[in-house]
Amino acid sequence: MDIDNEKKYCQSCGMPLDIEGISEYGTNSDGTLNQEFCSCCLNSGKYLFDFSMEYLIYLWGLFPDSYNQIAGTNYKSEELRNVLSDRLPNLKRWKQKINTAHIHYALIINVQEYINRHLFEDLNSDNLSHIACMSIYHFRRVFKDVVGENVGDYIQRLRLEYIAFKLISTNTRVSELLEQTNFHNKHTLSRAFKKHFQMSIPAFRKTYSSVACENKIIKQPDCSIKRIKKFKVAYLKFERTHRNKQAYSTLWGQIIEFAKKYNLTDKGFKYVSISLDSLDITEIDKCRFLIGITVPYSMEVPKGFGTLNIQAGLYSVFNIKGGGYHELNKIYRNVYLDWLPNSKYRLREQMTFEIYANTPDKTSTDELVTEIYLPIEAKQKIK
Repeated sequence: MDIDNEKKYCQSCGMPLDIEGISEYGTNSDGTLNQEFCSCCLNSGKYLFDFSMEYLIYLWGLFPDSYNQIAGTNYKSEELRNVLSDRLPNLKRWKQKINTAHIHYALIINVQEYINRHLFEDLNSDNLSHIACMSIYHFRRVFKDVVGENVGDYIQRLRLEYIAFKLISTNTRVSELLEQTNFHNKHTLSRAFKKHFQMSIPAFRKTYSSVACENKIIKQPDCSIKRIKKFKVAYLKFERTHRNKQAYSTLWGQIIEFAKKYNLTDKGFKYVSISLDSLDITEIDKCRFLIGITVPYSMEVPKGFGTLNIQAGLYSVFNIKGGGYHELNKIYRNVYLDWLPNSKYRLREQMTFEIYANTPDKTSTDELVTEIYLPIEAKQKIK
């Protein structure tokens, strides 16, 4: 967009500036006029409102008549929101903010991936801030803005949730878990665990054993054991679920557009979802998901997408037919707490993932098929 077109609109609220309805421009910190902003948005170099861009668009949509009266337009509510949704991200105030947010998000994603790979090593803010290329103070503030938690609380939560998952999905003793983690002793772990989950480790295991019995009323999905080859996934990361329901649809929309652009589904590539947390253990608004599509190894994915390799190996594959996604949480409980302990397999240190064998745009809801891939290995025989 060229400079002249940008200057036609207030670079904050998006209102046209070259009309009679706008008689005053905003002012800079030295009192001079700033002809890029209207007087309702900028005064003495400071913005007069602190709405988010999304809320501003929503607000104009509530009062389209006020906008139309000033701008000399005739938009209906939804039309105006669509116009402003296209216009505002290109305006100076929001463009700078969006670019900064994208940069911060990408840097913090790198830090989170480092934490995932080194969860039980020494993770201090000094080292992590170097990875993020920020000062410690700036890193801590940006991390909380992006993730929603202090970095120390985030690391402690992931460690405890990893241990909790091991407790309910394996027969690993607490003494063995202590060897695998960096908790100093059993008392330190027990105290931290009880503070986070509001129950002791034995009570936690007993509670989830009861849940496993309840889950036996859930119909066991069809299961097969497969050895798969390594493959590559292009993904977008999704977090803070309850706060970003619209973002979830937006991210899937970006993945679908990416797939269409390169004809990926026509070439046999599949949509994938990877949960980095257990819904039974992690609060839903803190669950982390990767959503994406399988891609050729030679492909360079667009900026903003991450890539990961799903490792080759043995997997138990559970087929769910009918698009009953509201039952997935119960099915996962059944798989981890009933099927797995009673099988001749145990979990491998890989990620569980879902592959969507078909999609709603081409298949009726009753015929949708989701495949859950659980990484497994044979249990060692007791000598």
